[in-house]
This record gives sequence, C-alpha cells and structure tokens, in this order.
Amino acid sequence: MIKPKRSALIVSIALFALFFAFTVLVATVDKAAGKVPGTEIGLSHLNLAFFNATHKNGEISQGWYKLTQFLGYLALIEAAGFAVYGVAQLIRRKSLKKIDKDLFVLAATYLLLAIFYAAFEKIVINYRPVLENGEIAASYPSSHTMLTLTIAGSGIFMLRGRISCKPALISAETLSVAVMLVMVVGRALSGVHYLTDIFGGMLLSSAIVSLFAAFLPENPRNARTTQPTRIQENEFH
Repeated sequence: MIKPKRSALIVSIALFALFFAFTVLVATVDKAAGKVPGTEIGLSHLNLAFFNATHKNGEISQGWYKLTQFLGYLALIEAAGFAVYGVAQLIRRKSLKKIDKDLFVLAATYLLLAIFYAAFEKIVINYRPVLENGEIAASYPSSHTMLTLTIAGSGIFMLRGRISCKPALISAETLSVAVMLVMVVGRALSGVHYLTDIFGGMLLSSAIVSLFAAFLPENPRNARTTQPTRIQENEFH
C-alpha cells in the first residue's frame, strides 16, 4: 500500500474542488446562444469575446488545429509506450508483484482520465463553437488539452526515475513542457473550443497529475521488486 504524499494530495483535492466549482460556473452563469445555432454556452461574454477576437471570420485555424491533433496523437503514443513497457516487464519478470509500482499508479491515472473523458462526453457543459463532422459536439473540458497535459505531465515524473543521463532527461522534460504549452495555446487559437473549455481541461489535468504525484513512490528505482542491487551499481561503472 503506497502512502500518499500529504502536500501533493492536498494540492490535488484543491484543484479538483476548483475544477468542479469552475464547471458549475460554466454550466450556470451568463448562459447565452453559442456560435452554432441551437447551442448554449456558459460565461458567454468571455467566451464569445475571445472567440470573436481570435477568429474574426468565424472559421477555425487549420494550422493550429492540425498541429494540436498531431500533438494529441503523440501523447497517446507516449501512453501506449508506457503500457508496452509494463507488459514487457510482466513477460520478463513473470509476476505482477515484480512490476514497477509506479506503473500501477500510472495505469490508475490513465483509468481515471478515461473515466472523466467518457463522463464529459455524456454530460455536456458546453458545445463546440463549430460543427464536428456536421454535428454539434461536446466541448468542455477540452479533451485534447486534458489528455495531453495529463499524459505528458505524468510522463515527466516517470522519466525522472528512468533516465540517468542528465542532459537527456532535461531534453525530455523540456520537450514535454513545450508540447503541453503548445497544446494549450494552439487549442485555444484553433477555434474548435471556447476559452473556458481549455481552462477546464487545464484544471482537471492538473488535478489528476497532482493526484498521480501524491501516490508516486518516493524512489521509483527502490520501488522495484527485482534484484537490481548489482545491476544498479554496475550502471555507474
């Protein structure tokens, strides 16, 4: 049983509370007609002002849209990579008990992410400002923002326990942060979401990553139930 880190757990709880409070605001305050006929949006003055300022012609930015779609696929590839890594450990070590404990925490994080994703596909808070394949679609929270920030954010913690070369680790962390920043900015400027949808995705992903960090073992290397003492020593020779 992994004992959660108190500070990270408190941060996570606070972020979840903030996310749900913000969601209530978006769902109930300043409701008005959205850009797509027949839809309503919350915090409409803020959302419409930002959308109209960044998309004067009312059309999406194909460049930002395609870039963020690509980054979303990269995030899914990263998640799949950790899944393959876990399966490989199971095959090699022949026991669930010998798999790195942080991989179980990561799997639980991905499961929680999937639950939120599925829930907000059914519980519609905001609709997109544009049609998706000719139909209205849920927009809050931004799924690409939520998925990419959660996967890349948790991935940074996972890589810290596995990349011993400092320049390589710094490069990987810098790339992850860059992907997250470009996703937030690009998704906001793409025109396929309202501004509050992006912010909601940021809040939820931050809460999930903080919860992940709270249950992450203090030392991922020491958390492994293999016989790595000699191997780890040899890594430094």
